[in-house]
Amino acid sequence: MTDTTVEPRVTSYEPASRFRTLMKIGNAVMVPMLRSRLGARMHDLALLTVTGRRTGKRYAIPVGYHELHGEGVVLTASTWRKNLRGGADVDVTYEGRTRRMHADVVEEPGAVADVYGAMLERVGVRHSVRVGLRVAGDDMPTHGELVDAIGGHRAVVRLTTP
Repeated sequence: MTDTTVEPRVTSYEPASRFRTLMKIGNAVMVPMLRSRLGARMHDLALLTVTGRRTGKRYAIPVGYHELHGEGVVLTASTWRKNLRGGADVDVTYEGRTRRMHADVVEEPGAVADVYGAMLERVGVRHSVRVGLRVAGDDMPTHGELVDAIGGHRAVVRLTTP
């Protein structure tokens, strides 16, 4: 008997728990760095300061920051995005400047796949881990493959000026 299970060509990249632990430690260093003059030189990172929806506590979260079609975009699989459901005002520290922005979470798989596809075209399939995906091969994935890989695990946070 043969196994006919086929691995998907595109999967969501989820770091191991050990890596997530190291990220928490690294974030403690990154927060003050992104707020300093050094943060002005970190063009792919931003500091997103959000208010917890239940606790009211302010959280400073280092994120990968991208610009797409004239707006700020954060790609994430993290649960902190729940604080932004329904829209929320946030502070974004990017390239050494902090500004007030409005954040909207996009979780609908088709719309999320559109943004991930655009970002994959920008960074290239070989660097797909930069956007949180793993792609087998060198061909650009189809929209359907991206929808399947995202499958409710990933979201897009759109940042606009209020």
